[in-house]
Amino acid sequence: METAFLFQRFKSNYISMAIIFNYVHFVSSVNFFLLRYPSNGCASNMRQPPSHMRLTIKVLQGSEFEIQIPETASILDVKKEIAKVTPSYPIEYQKLLSSGRTLLDEKNLEFYKIKDLSKLMLVIKKPEPINEILMRNLKKYYSEEVADKIVKEFLKDYDEKMKQMSLDDMERLVTSILDLFHLTRKLSSGYNRGTMSLDSKKLEELELACVQFYRSDGRTSQAQFHDLLTQAQCSVEAWSFCWEMMQAGKPCEVQFFGATTLHTKLMKYWTEVPVEMQNDLKTKLLEAIVTYASGPKLVLNRLCISLSAFTVYTIHEWPSAIQDIINLYLPNIDKNTQVWIIYEILAGIPEMANAIHMSVQRALVRSELAKHTGFVMKCCEQYINSKVEAKLDDDDLPVLQNTAKCIKEWIMFTGYSLIECEPLVVALLKLVKRCYWDSVTESDGCMSSDESELTSACLKALQCLMNQPDAQKYSASALNLMKLFLQALTDITRNEWKENNLNEDIAFSIYSLFITSIECHSRVILSGITSDSREHYDLYDKLVQEILFCTNKPGIYPVEESCSILAMGFWYMLQDEVLSMGNITDRTKCIAAIRPVYSHLVKILVRKSQLPTEESRKNWCADDLETFRCYRQDIADTLLFCHEVLNEEMLTILGQILDEALIALQASFENWMQFEAVVHGFCSLAAQIEDDQGYQEIAKLMKILSEIPYENLNEKLLGTCLETVGSYSEWLKLYPTFLLPSIELLLKGLNSSMSSQATLGLKDLTSECQFQLRPYCEPLLEQCQRILLTGTLSNSDSVRLMYSIGKLMSLVPNENITMYLNAIVSPCFEELQVLAQTRDVSNPARTRTIFRLNMISTLFLSLNTNNISNDEERQLVQRLQRDPSGAPPVQPILIVLQRTMPVWKEICTLWMNDMQVLETLCGAVDHALVNLMDDIKPLLSDLCCLILGIFQNNCVPPAIEIAGKCIMMFARDEHFQGTMRHVFAEILIHVFRQFDQTQEGKLSDISDLLETFYGFNTKIV
Repeated sequence: METAFLFQRFKSNYISMAIIFNYVHFVSSVNFFLLRYPSNGCASNMRQPPSHMRLTIKVLQGSEFEIQIPETASILDVKKEIAKVTPSYPIEYQKLLSSGRTLLDEKNLEFYKIKDLSKLMLVIKKPEPINEILMRNLKKYYSEEVADKIVKEFLKDYDEKMKQMSLDDMERLVTSILDLFHLTRKLSSGYNRGTMSLDSKKLEELELACVQFYRSDGRTSQAQFHDLLTQAQCSVEAWSFCWEMMQAGKPCEVQFFGATTLHTKLMKYWTEVPVEMQNDLKTKLLEAIVTYASGPKLVLNRLCISLSAFTVYTIHEWPSAIQDIINLYLPNIDKNTQVWIIYEILAGIPEMANAIHMSVQRALVRSELAKHTGFVMKCCEQYINSKVEAKLDDDDLPVLQNTAKCIKEWIMFTGYSLIECEPLVVALLKLVKRCYWDSVTESDGCMSSDESELTSACLKALQCLMNQPDAQKYSASALNLMKLFLQALTDITRNEWKENNLNEDIAFSIYSLFITSIECHSRVILSGITSDSREHYDLYDKLVQEILFCTNKPGIYPVEESCSILAMGFWYMLQDEVLSMGNITDRTKCIAAIRPVYSHLVKILVRKSQLPTEESRKNWCADDLETFRCYRQDIADTLLFCHEVLNEEMLTILGQILDEALIALQASFENWMQFEAVVHGFCSLAAQIEDDQGYQEIAKLMKILSEIPYENLNEKLLGTCLETVGSYSEWLKLYPTFLLPSIELLLKGLNSSMSSQATLGLKDLTSECQFQLRPYCEPLLEQCQRILLTGTLSNSDSVRLMYSIGKLMSLVPNENITMYLNAIVSPCFEELQVLAQTRDVSNPARTRTIFRLNMISTLFLSLNTNNISNDEERQLVQRLQRDPSGAPPVQPILIVLQRTMPVWKEICTLWMNDMQVLETLCGAVDHALVNLMDDIKPLLSDLCCLILGIFQNNCVPPAIEIAGKCIMMFARDEHFQGTMRHVFAEILIHVFRQFDQTQEGKLSDISDLLETFYGFNTKIV
């Protein structure tokens, strides 16, 4: 409130001062423009105001999203924008790639020829552990033994310093503030902690509310009950009524709420427990656990983790707590249930130590618990071994699952040295094998849900073991453990390497363990390639072969198998580690070793990217279809990484697969999926192909694509081929002999259900090969005109097609441009004029208005007879367009604007209160301004009037941007200085009026206007 009040007092003074300062500064002189721009030039020589581009960011093995960034931005700016959009990806973790190339922070987007609507790949790569960085650098100056000693001393000193830092001081402060807040809230609401009394009637009401809360379906009533129950939980009396609620005979919901309340009180309000009452609380907890040993399990679980929280708080006063829990005797309870309870309590201790509010440093608690880690692990190992040697009963499985969970939780919290863990690893692997092979050989081959959950818990525990932060210190132990994994688990993966296997979960968990182990210890595993040890090399080879098997899992992802996606990140990591090696000899040797692997991988990926048959596709849900689409994109990205290793050899491999697919297609049109997959593979490499790389294979591809009888094949094949032709537009610019068949294919696509891919491909072709299309431009324009008149294209396809029309129209003689404008553009303005004159503001009319404005906007973006990059090409086009009288040709867009300005004004008047229509109109005007530059002078006054007309009724941010560009371009032109001063003053008046009309505390409603306005001031002052 105080901040808002100060801002309100400051705002009126600031507005007055800003208006006076900016207006006087502007109208008194425009000399500041002379500093920014040379004196001998006009608007066309000035630097064009930087515009924004849209980039699609695809996260490796993740989703994709869009960002907007200035065209002049650096790669570092892109990373900063990504970090804003997705805070979970900090800049230091990001690695951006375009067409397989790593993008350097200091370079800008233009350096890498990254254009609007480009797609960049984002790889999240966490920094190396500090011990590896230190070791690698110290080994340059010291022997390995000395460097290792230095690193160990450094890390030891680092640990000591960290232990002395009281991070929990801040936590205690926050806790005390929150406690005060909760206390105040309860005082005001009638639930005063310390004075709240619950007689039997009120307790019954609370129990009834509890039952209704858990059984109610309505969100509103649940929210009311939730507030009541939460207030009750926070009261001091909760220590009493929680035990009453857990009495026998109460409804299950009430018992559960009582146990949950006790757990909540222990976690958040431990300070309310007097020291002399702690032993009594422990006794009551144990009694309650005995009472609920036979169920319900939900209540028993809450009680067990309540004892876990109690143990964490009292670990210093109760040093034998872990031993006492392990030796716990619970009378009248069967042995399996007793062991289940013990491991449930033990597993909860690390979890609670991470979650509860403590008055001591968490590091001290971790240090105290770490003293018991070896004992806990030994007990778990002994229990597992005792069960593995005997026959496993169904009742043993939940207990063993709790044991594995206990191992995982303790490793995650306290860590466990790889040097000491081999017996435990062997026990866990034995248990996995025993569960799996017993179910496969003795039953129908399908593991039960308990068996599946148990094996998953064991493998996750092993994963945590290999993924510890300091595990990289013990490379020899890590290699030895990976040998054990391979020996124990590869038989299982081989047995499950089939379509529609019954135990996909265990295969998924095993492959996850392999990949995690390799990623955490990649350097030591890769060193096996250059090692003199045959055993070390064999380990590397077996692990890579296992990941190949994982990638090549039979079946279609994600319906028939779920494992192959796991390997995509590994293939990036492997080539990245090899190609970034500093030692040239080692790098050369490693590249030679992985090339055969990546050659085989290319064939696997092409096969895995095959689309499902139409019959099977009918049974897929929407989520499966979207997952498969993302999977195909991941395959395309992985093929780029393969190209980094294989280079031109990869095109040869794809060419061989193409030949095989063509033979299969000729044998039967039912085999179109195989052919489509290899075309998709070629398409994914298009942006990475060098000028003269793989000419024979690409030329063969283009020839085949132009000869396929698409009318006899599935339409999805046509869609992929259209996309591929568009993606190779840069290559077609170098080899224009293939342009005609490519154009014919794209025109065929315009008349099909794959028109979206056709318009995209045509846009790429006209953008990259504009001048090369000059011999075909008029027939192409006639075809585009015909297809627009049919009305078969969607709105987005029609808008996109206008871009190609503008590029083609820029090449034809001047007199023909007018003809095509009349034929193609006039219908747009005619419809807009009819809609405006009839004053039709219905939703269909609004949709048509926005659609037609978007078509015109896209045309204004691409139609420019002067905007041909090559000087020689531009001169040739200008000779074609020269007026017979010798007068310089007039830009077509200017002619269109001059003839249609009344229509623009009518649209503004009719749709003055519709922000989307106005923004679309401003977008079209902005494209015209940026495209024409100096050539817009004859229409500049009318344009400024149009913009001011919008301002007087609605402060649209895009209109401010247009006005700012006009001022920057023409403020020092003596013919337009008065107009520019007037525009500038009007912007200030109307924007500040909008500020005044905005209610206090509602400035966020005009945040886009604020951002645009201050950006405008930054550019011109």
